[in-house]
Amino acid sequence: MNSNITEFNSETDKAFQTAWHSAKGGDDNWYGFLKSYEAVPLTIEEKEMLLNSEMKIAKGAFPIELRRVYEKIVEKHSAKNDAELNNILASFNIESKVKEYYQKIKPFSGMNDIFSNASTTMNKYSEGLQKEKHHTFKCKNCGAPRLEEMQYDNCLFCGSVLFETK
Repeated sequence: MNSNITEFNSETDKAFQTAWHSAKGGDDNWYGFLKSYEAVPLTIEEKEMLLNSEMKIAKGAFPIELRRVYEKIVEKHSAKNDAELNNILASFNIESKVKEYYQKIKPFSGMNDIFSNASTTMNKYSEGLQKEKHHTFKCKNCGAPRLEEMQYDNCLFCGSVLFETK
């Protein structure tokens, strides 16, 4: 196998593992790794907001920070002008990699949680059908909610583009 491809795969795997095995919200090891790629970490305020949001994590760094590292890795390897590697880079789907990562760090919710949530919200949606509804947009990649007035560019949680532009 091409050594550039091996190096790329090794770096992306290491990024995933380092993010996954860091403490909830990231730790010194993760921030050192982020810094080594010159990826921008979340601010303290952004971290606090995300830790208190609906999008819970049980462990690991935030998905958006892993995305930023992946983007730096792809950028670094794109500069090598290796045709074989460029094919690998073109097929490297950051969206799906970040989603796969989120599936590993989100808290497990057992069956009891599903049914208790369904029973408490069942009547809420059938009452007062004429009342004004509160509308929330959700990220197409991770499902993080965003209020209409809040954010229009990228998801703060995973970094995906919230709205397609033509």
